[in-house]
Amino acid sequence: MKLNRPQALNALSNGLMDDLTAGLNELEGDDSIGAIVLTGSEKAFAAGADIKEMQTKGYMDVYKENFITANWERVTTCRKPVIAAVAGYALGGG
Repeated sequence: MKLNRPQALNALSNGLMDDLTAGLNELEGDDSIGAIVLTGSEKAFAAGADIKEMQTKGYMDVYKENFITANWERVTTCRKPVIAAVAGYALGGG
C-alpha cells in the first residue's frame, strides 16, 4: 500500500486515512496476501497530521473526533503483519 499525497509530503488527512482503512480492510480479507507493506510516495513516508486540514478545528473538535487516531488504530488491529517501508521524511504522526 502506498500513501500517495506527494504534494503534501503524504500528510495524514482524513481522506488519506479513510483510504488507508479501506485498503487494510480489503487486503486483510484477501487470503492470498500474507503481509502488508506500507510505503510513502516520492520524498516522504509521511509528514504527520495534515495541519492545513486541522486549521479550522478547535482542540475539542480534534479530541472528540479522534482526528487521525481513529483510522491509524486500524493499522494496529490488522490481523496481518503491517510493515512500514520508511524512506524519506517521516515526521509527526508518520
